[in-house]
Amino acid sequence: MRVVIADDHPLVVDALSQYLRAIDPQVEVAGTTTVRGAMALLIEPGRTNLVLLDLDLQDMKGLDGFRLVRQTFPLVPVVVLSGTRDLISLRVALDLGAAGVIPKEYSAAAITKALEFILAGERHVPAKLLGTPGLKDDREAYQADARGSLTQLTVHERRVLAELAKGHTNQEIGAALGISAAGAAYHLRAIFKKLGVRSRGQAIALYHESHAQAHAAAD
Repeated sequence: MRVVIADDHPLVVDALSQYLRAIDPQVEVAGTTTVRGAMALLIEPGRTNLVLLDLDLQDMKGLDGFRLVRQTFPLVPVVVLSGTRDLISLRVALDLGAAGVIPKEYSAAAITKALEFILAGERHVPAKLLGTPGLKDDREAYQADARGSLTQLTVHERRVLAELAKGHTNQEIGAALGISAAGAAYHLRAIFKKLGVRSRGQAIALYHESHAQAHAAAD
């Protein structure tokens, strides 16, 4: 597996490389600080499995770099690395075919889990981007909304969600909580509906974001 990371912060590239190697020790990571550099690394056909692209690079700002990579290499999945408050641009990137968005403020565990879902062929959409574009572009409003969403869950549903966040299957969730796999699936459907999410990946992302926000508030 080969992954191209386009980000002008070496610490970000190093951290992402470590997370990817935790998923696949044989992964080949190629880093660059520009969109043009990413394009050069992508020239070899069939080699790159994924591109992680920051939207604020030295040679191209905003969505221009994303559009160029997608148009030139339409078969290579591109994930946007988000350090921006411009949620509308992130939503547009998803509408243009991004394989997902990974906020840089995620914890190491949340980033690794998001990468696992994306590499498994799923699309990772942070909870803050669900719904109408621009509706939650205020960070404080979004944080309050995310915390409120989790408080809608019953105690048992929170336990189910916590098991899901560990990467467990329905059968494993059932075994951990003393219910059937079908019962776990039933509770997950209720949880997804209450949280306004459509996939396991989105539910896990919201779980991790809510816990990260709670820890930040405590600090």
